[in-house]
Amino acid sequence: MRSFASRSRVLRYAVSAIALATPVLATAQTAENPTTDSAAGTPEQAIIVTGIRASVARAIDVKRNSASVVDAISAQDIGKLPDVTISDSLQRIPGVQIRRDAGEGASVNVRGLPQVQTLLNGEAYLGANSITSVQPNFTDIPSQLFSGANVIKSPTGTLLASGISGTIDLLTRRPFDFKSGLSGAAAVEGSYGDKAKKWNPQVNGLLAWRNDDVGFLVSASYAKVDLSNSYSGIQRDYGGRLANESIGDATGYGGFRFDDPNRGTSIYNNGLLTGVDVNGDGDANDTYFSPQAHTGWNRITTRERFGLNGSFQAHLNDKLDLVADGFYTKQTQYDRTAGFQFQAVNWQAADFVPGHSRDTGVKINGYNFNVVDQYNYTLQNFDSYSETGRTKSDSINLNLELRYNSGPFKATLRGLYGKAHKNFDDSYFQLSLSNGKQWFNGVGHYPAALGGDRTFNPLGYTYNTLPASIDYRGEMPNFTLPNALASNLGNPAAYGFKTTSSENNYRSNSDLKVARFDASYEFSPDVSFDFGARYGERGAEAYYFDRAAPFYAGQGASDPNGCYVKWKAFDVQMNSSSCSAGDANGFYTAGLTRLGNDATISKYLKQYTVPAGGVGAFYVLDPHAMDDAASFQNSFYPGNKEFVIPGRSYSIKLHQKSAYGQLNWNTEIGGMALRANAGLRVINTTFNVRQNISGPGQPYGLPAADVGDIYTHRSFTDWLPALNASLDVTEKFRVRAAFSKNMTLLDLAQWGGGLDLNYAIDTTFNPPIFRVSGGNSNGNPMLDPWRSTNYEVSFEYYLNRTSLINFGLYRIDIASFVKTDSVKRTDLPDLDGVVRSTVFINSQVQGRGGYLQGIEAGAKLGFDFLPGVLSGFGVDLNYTLSDSNAGGTNLNGAKLPFQDNSKHQINAALWFEKYGLQARVAWNYRSARVEQTNFAGIDGLTLMQAPTNYVDASVSYDINKRLTIYAQGSNLTGEHERYYLAFPDQKAFNNIYERRFLIGARTKF
Repeated sequence: MRSFASRSRVLRYAVSAIALATPVLATAQTAENPTTDSAAGTPEQAIIVTGIRASVARAIDVKRNSASVVDAISAQDIGKLPDVTISDSLQRIPGVQIRRDAGEGASVNVRGLPQVQTLLNGEAYLGANSITSVQPNFTDIPSQLFSGANVIKSPTGTLLASGISGTIDLLTRRPFDFKSGLSGAAAVEGSYGDKAKKWNPQVNGLLAWRNDDVGFLVSASYAKVDLSNSYSGIQRDYGGRLANESIGDATGYGGFRFDDPNRGTSIYNNGLLTGVDVNGDGDANDTYFSPQAHTGWNRITTRERFGLNGSFQAHLNDKLDLVADGFYTKQTQYDRTAGFQFQAVNWQAADFVPGHSRDTGVKINGYNFNVVDQYNYTLQNFDSYSETGRTKSDSINLNLELRYNSGPFKATLRGLYGKAHKNFDDSYFQLSLSNGKQWFNGVGHYPAALGGDRTFNPLGYTYNTLPASIDYRGEMPNFTLPNALASNLGNPAAYGFKTTSSENNYRSNSDLKVARFDASYEFSPDVSFDFGARYGERGAEAYYFDRAAPFYAGQGASDPNGCYVKWKAFDVQMNSSSCSAGDANGFYTAGLTRLGNDATISKYLKQYTVPAGGVGAFYVLDPHAMDDAASFQNSFYPGNKEFVIPGRSYSIKLHQKSAYGQLNWNTEIGGMALRANAGLRVINTTFNVRQNISGPGQPYGLPAADVGDIYTHRSFTDWLPALNASLDVTEKFRVRAAFSKNMTLLDLAQWGGGLDLNYAIDTTFNPPIFRVSGGNSNGNPMLDPWRSTNYEVSFEYYLNRTSLINFGLYRIDIASFVKTDSVKRTDLPDLDGVVRSTVFINSQVQGRGGYLQGIEAGAKLGFDFLPGVLSGFGVDLNYTLSDSNAGGTNLNGAKLPFQDNSKHQINAALWFEKYGLQARVAWNYRSARVEQTNFAGIDGLTLMQAPTNYVDASVSYDINKRLTIYAQGSNLTGEHERYYLAFPDQKAFNNIYERRFLIGARTKF
């Protein structure tokens, strides 16, 4: 059997041959029955036909009439896409994969890549969720404002803003889409989640008026949703490390015997102690992944979003038309999290022995890598915590078009302006059930004015003295906790206040300006030439900051204004030489501890349960108390100020000058109609980026000092040809071929960000120090954009207006791309200025020479030909194979695909429409995908998401021609996302989403 690689070469040669042959063949033929392309749209006097069958027919028409390879979704009615969100609807299209956020469809990939351009009515769109990113994320955009969306998979020469793997064009309604006179629609809905257990209101409406010369339209949508999403497993952002059984590693910092000399069985060689057997296999040749923390939490994501769309159209005269559009969105989102942490006192220490493990047969640094699915610990820290993130975002996009049509010459002058803001504020609060003896022997030192010294938590357990275990072999992790801990979970007086902070807040802003001219000249009914130019500006600014409060001003601080502290925590001692606080008896403790039954805390305490076995109910500060992060932080520690995080703050100004020319022609080959276009896009990109220079680390968790700016100027020009050809073999059977070169800009943060370090406490020093534990190198202005060469052949068979069978082959050769990799650094000092260890920094690095290739197959079948009730049924089926290679291998030696790409995706939907009743059941399957490579800086340890299956359904009934009632259900099987590290039994964590239900009524006139 021939390899897929061989087939892909054949595909490239076939497409290239068709591309070269098409102009020659065209000149040799006479077009007797020319076919002309037209943009998909609704004729001026159209009456919008509604329903599932009509939406399927419109999607098929878009595909058939397009000048390139395009798939589409179409609204079933005014304000009604097939699914709750735009992303959920888009995933029904072959090759489109989505990521969920709080259970709702959010970010979108096309053919396995996130480098997807988003357009609004054919030109650039600036959304609040994509201020600095390329990948579309539609959680802030009301789906009810759209009539549909096109996914353009092969660009034409006229498409100046295109993605590497695809372009999504969101389509709003305009007044000339409606019949003359007044038209309108309104809907009232209520949504409910089976875990959040709240009913939420949603309303939307549209009003349009037009006559033969002018039209107005306004539509609006308001929704509030409370979405439950939970988590259990390894705490991802804390990472872990490899711990092996050698005596050097086992007795070194964080090793198996670092804080317990009796852990494991000693292994001797010729009387010499050489290692420690921790899994009972009789040798010391094994290595294991040691997580820093295990956690479980519940999160309620509350989104309140508003959208407004307005449009004006006018026939100014026989040759001129005017179009003006405005699109506005606003969203406020709260992510309120309540959970617990089971974590090591010393960073990523192996305070366990495996209760159950398996040798994978893979060697790492000479040791056998074993997966662990049961951890037997000596209990370290057990904390409850809450966190609230508030995101406020808004965007506005304005469009003005003047269209000229004078016989063979047509032209459009278009201007766009966009502006978007996104602000995020965070507040964190932590309580501990230990007695705190791991920090300064459990006693905080404070000035007499604050009551003097305090014992942290008299009822708490002593760390490293009690057994506890975590078993990952079930559906969810199961914790076995000692009675000294479990019996205190229901007692507020057994909780000690340890930490509060406000970190990684940001303010981001962006603007967009575009001016373009497009023209077309028709030499004959069969030959035309398109040409145009475009100028675009994009500016973005990201300001990240932490909040810190002054401590001990006038009470022993070396600075009379106090020492600023971000980590307002019991384990932070005010001992820095740059600013200290204390008295003759020692340095003061930063966090003023108190118990959970203290009046300042008890009024906020609530009991929570999370999706982890064996823990039961525990007390957490109600995250609602932190809705206003600054006010909450000031209520405990007044005087908080903002301190810029230089490694994440930047500004960038980007300019693009573009031009294109495209020849379109229609002809015949052997009696078969051929339509083709060949074009060239020239895009010059220039940008200037300002990066902040990070100075030395500062004490008490403050971000590194901002010691200056770096300015970088870049300019590059891309010449991007595009060719599309379609051959009507018969009236119903069409063959397409496409070739293009593409360039897509990076996420702006990948050019603008800098170095941002993380620190963790090391209690082996007296006093404890904060050691650099990792970090992120967020950007590099010298990185090249994504560039690719794309090939495609597809076959389309149109059975009738609601039935289509299609099959396609594609390949995308990636010339340059950007990936995240772990870079080893040996030059980074701890907060006391001393370089002690090697750390791994997640860095943006240039990748070269990857590829994606695959198959798309689909069938839309309406059974109109069947008798009676059976004629109301239809199916929509598609399958996508997306094989890719991004370089690198997993621990097991398997090649690594591009991140976030599933090799297999299947969609299947059964629908019915008859007698006023409409119903649909849809299933989506995604195979395993790469979430992160080199997890925790360990080469080949890949974080994977297991396959997922989602089932959604909807039903509606037309009471009469003006009133419809309906209901929808999403994630009906209660699917959740399961993650693992390289091997399915090395379980990592679960994201648990809820079932969602919606009921509503819609009226129209």
